[in-house]
Amino acid sequence: MTTVLVTGGGDRLDEVSSAVKATGAEVVVVDTPDRLGEAVTGKTFDAYVQLPVAMTPPEGSLVSKVEQFLTQGLLSRFRAAGTVLPTLSPGATVILVGGQTNIDLDAPDDREARVALMRVLAHALRAERAPERLTVRTVDHSWTADQIAAKLRGDGRSETPPPSGGDEGIGKAYADWRAEVVGLMRVEF
Repeated sequence: MTTVLVTGGGDRLDEVSSAVKATGAEVVVVDTPDRLGEAVTGKTFDAYVQLPVAMTPPEGSLVSKVEQFLTQGLLSRFRAAGTVLPTLSPGATVILVGGQTNIDLDAPDDREARVALMRVLAHALRAERAPERLTVRTVDHSWTADQIAAKLRGDGRSETPPPSGGDEGIGKAYADWRAEVVGLMRVEF
């Protein structure tokens, strides 16, 4: 039986976990990042669906609101993925579902930057497991729970064309990328 971890918050968490259960998979649901470590300890997952986390309205200046949105929202997804990664079985599938938006309408937003950060997370996950193959997909908020469940089964629409070249070449490319990133002596932001 396939075991799937579904994390995130809000109404979509119930919708997606129910759709995945309907495929016959065993589903572990974690609705808060604080519980993630204890929920995955000693378990192995064949798939991981990461939904956006639920956030409370931020307070303070616009700068502090954006900072809170990034740390509690988008960047918390990196920490969650790092916690889950060691529990993923070889050849596991990860689906990163976009949709994390700044809940304060007055705060600046950059959709392309949010999407780019999700892609960075996807690449980092693949690179961390290289040369082993880890299938990571980023999908936007418009994907239904049934479409996400279908993708876990191996069918459904594809948001990006499959990479060219064999698995061995892909794994080597990510292994090289990882060595390059880890080998950096100094990074400037």
